[in-house]
Amino acid sequence: MVNIKQILDGSLLSRSRLMQAREQYAPSDGALSPEREFERWTERISVQSELGAAREIAGLSDAEMAAMEAQFARVPIRPRAPWLRGALPGGAAFALLGVLGLALHGLPGSSTSGAHAVVQAFSTASLLIGLVVLSAWVLSAFSSLHLELSYGTTGLYFGRLDEQHPWLLKALSLTHHPVAESYRQQVLRDRGWLRGVDLVIMQELVRAQHALDQTRPVRGVAEQLQLLPAPMPAPARARRRAQQPRLVHAASESEPKLSLLK
Repeated sequence: MVNIKQILDGSLLSRSRLMQAREQYAPSDGALSPEREFERWTERISVQSELGAAREIAGLSDAEMAAMEAQFARVPIRPRAPWLRGALPGGAAFALLGVLGLALHGLPGSSTSGAHAVVQAFSTASLLIGLVVLSAWVLSAFSSLHLELSYGTTGLYFGRLDEQHPWLLKALSLTHHPVAESYRQQVLRDRGWLRGVDLVIMQELVRAQHALDQTRPVRGVAEQLQLLPAPMPAPARARRRAQQPRLVHAASESEPKLSLLK
């Protein structure tokens, strides 16, 4: 049977509209399995803002995040309802059977006996059943499209920022901002691994700091912009030059090369 809740998604009675009416309030009913817990977070991310979902996830422990990461690694694509897995081939088979039956019945010279009338009725019924099943499959697929997209986003939020994560370099560029670097160090001390959700938090911290800078009096900003840094003592300049990487010529028997040395 068609899931009526999924068909109504996107209409005036959709889950999204109902969640907005109660300010996204959907409490959990105790401990859930990893599959159901990941699905719950997928639904939360689909109806909340990026920052709102990140604030909730960032409060979880490293063990809870690791469980969600492992669940996404096991099932990287959102599983569909059992009836949806057989709806497409079943509906297509019924529709094809009905079309073939009606086509054979409409051939020149076909008899109009009672048996052929039964075949025509059966073919028409098969075609209608196939069209209804296919229509229900299409409606359900469109209604759950936002959950399909949110499923992958949920996996990115819980994933560790390692060499496989696509947000690794984005997070690295944010660490040049003191407020993001302070948050990074706090997460490493208090929770453990940096994860995708931490990128969202760091981006918001940098945006907030940038917005705060826009409120400064322009005279003070202009004076700071035009001010030269204090001269560096000679020993400090020498140490700094020694620490900077430099290109040196490294000759070889085949051809000259340039190597980067510190």
